[in-house]
Amino acid sequence: MTRKSMYRPTTLGAAAALGLSLAVLPLAPAHAVTFVPCGNVTALRNAITQSNTTNENITLAPFCTYTVATSVGASNGLPAVTGSFTVSGYSTTIARSTAAGTPDFRLFTVESGGDLTLNGVHVRFGNVPGDEGGGVLVTGAGSTLAVNSGSVRDSNAGSGGGIHLRSGASATLSNAVVSGNRASGSGGGISHAGASLSVNYSRITGNTAGADGGGLVTTAPAVATLAASQVTGNTAASGGGIFEGSGSQVTVLATGVTGNTPDNCSPTGAVPGCTG
Repeated sequence: MTRKSMYRPTTLGAAAALGLSLAVLPLAPAHAVTFVPCGNVTALRNAITQSNTTNENITLAPFCTYTVATSVGASNGLPAVTGSFTVSGYSTTIARSTAAGTPDFRLFTVESGGDLTLNGVHVRFGNVPGDEGGGVLVTGAGSTLAVNSGSVRDSNAGSGGGIHLRSGASATLSNAVVSGNRASGSGGGISHAGASLSVNYSRITGNTAGADGGGLVTTAPAVATLAASQVTGNTAASGGGIFEGSGSQVTVLATGVTGNTPDNCSPTGAVPGCTG
């Protein structure tokens, strides 16, 4: 006579076995974050240097200003970004000191291959007369910048008073402000000679250029798209709001380009949907 097995696998037993097998699997480490105490510029510089190697994100103190009074290397207030990481604050400002005797420098440089995201951070008072990118310089192939819920303000350069994108560089601005910047040449707010620029729900306002593009200037082969944004109150010799250089392309979607001096966009008809 054949005996039937008295053992029957149960759902509970299978679940227990699965639980035991999962228990021996290693847990994925959480992404490390470095906190920088309010106003501690040395700690901020050290954190950037470390993150260039480890890609650790950096958190700044909320409602705090980090005042940078000295440069590190040529025309830079902070170490150049070569890694991929985020610097996050909340109404947090990183500013070049306005005290007499402060050397000329921009705040951020993103080198080729670097990837910098600024969340809730305001960059102010960079100053590089005759150079590029008063607030932020994004230098070349594969370098990217994102500014989210922050701003680049009150900075000065030869081109790209606020931000300058060199060939191969890209940037995205979301809920951001580029305001009060100046360029002795072109691109009071932003000078874009890179790969792509995306501006979403943002304002480019009150910037000044001695030549073209008070708010934004593009040069070949740059492509820029502005969506649900405002370009207002900027001033230049030509293209007070936007100057689209030959071989580049600017697209405006649900975006107001108004109240710029002496005109909103130049050359006339170059930017579809932009008039005056």
